[in-house]
Amino acid sequence: MPEFDNNRYIVTENPKVIIQKCRNHSKETLKSFLIGSCIIFIIMNWIPEILGMFFTKSYVEVLSQFVYIDPQLIIKLPQIPVILYFYALLFNGVLKLGEALYTLTYIRNKRVEYVAIAEGFKFYFKALGVYIAQLFIISIWSILFIIPGIIAAINFSQAFYILADDPKKGVFRVLFESKFMMMGNRMNYFLLLINYLPYLLIGYLPSIVLSWIPGLNFSNPITVMMFLISAIPLYAARGYLAMGRGVYYELLKEKGFENFRYSGQEAFREDKTI
Repeated sequence: MPEFDNNRYIVTENPKVIIQKCRNHSKETLKSFLIGSCIIFIIMNWIPEILGMFFTKSYVEVLSQFVYIDPQLIIKLPQIPVILYFYALLFNGVLKLGEALYTLTYIRNKRVEYVAIAEGFKFYFKALGVYIAQLFIISIWSILFIIPGIIAAINFSQAFYILADDPKKGVFRVLFESKFMMMGNRMNYFLLLINYLPYLLIGYLPSIVLSWIPGLNFSNPITVMMFLISAIPLYAARGYLAMGRGVYYELLKEKGFENFRYSGQEAFREDKTI
C-alpha cells in the first residue's frame, strides 16, 4: 500500500481556467464521454424510478408500521416509494466509484472506455462502505445545520477518486485522505461547482418546461418516462461537471497542471489553448 502523502497541495488555479482545460482536453471526444456519463445517471435514476412504478409502497407507509404517524401528516408527506431509498443505498456507492474510474480513465488516457463504468463492481462492498459512511456523517452534520453538512460533503468529495486509485485502502482511510486533501481547498472547490451551475440550469430546463404543462398525472408511467427522458440534458451537464471534479482531483494529487503526464497532456498546460 502506498504511503500517505502528507504534503497537502493548495489549488490556486482559477475555476474558469480548470473548465477551460477540460474543454481543451475534450474538444474532439466530449460527446462520447458524455454518453458514458448519461449511462451512469440513467442506471442511477431510471431503474429505481421504473421499479417504483411496480413497487409503490412509500417510505411513510413502511415507517407508520413501526411508529405512529398522524394520518393528516401522512397525506401531506411526499409518497416516495421506499424502493428508491433501498436502490440508492445499495448501488449509488458502486456507481459513484464507476464514475470516478470512468472519468479518471478519460482524463489520463484521453480515451472513452465505457467498460470502466462497470469496473467499480469489483470493489462493491468497499464502495458501499464508503457511501454509507459518507451518508451517515454528512446526514449528522446536516441535521445540526445546513452549512456544516455542505462542508462535510466537500470534505469527502475526493473519496471515490482515492478509492479508484487504490481500492486496497480502508473506508475510513479514504475518507481521512479526502478530508486532508480538501483542507485549504474547500472554497476553491465550491467556486468550481458554482461555475458549473449555468450548465446544470440549462440542462434542467427541459424538465422545468415539462413540469409547467397542466394536467400531467405524475403517477402515470408515461408521464414518469417523459420526465426521465427530459432529464437527459441534465445528465450530460452533470457529466461535464464530473470531468471538472476529476481534473480537480488530479490537481490535488499531482500538485499542479505542469505535473500532468498523460495522453493529451498538452491540453492542461497553462499556455496552451486548443
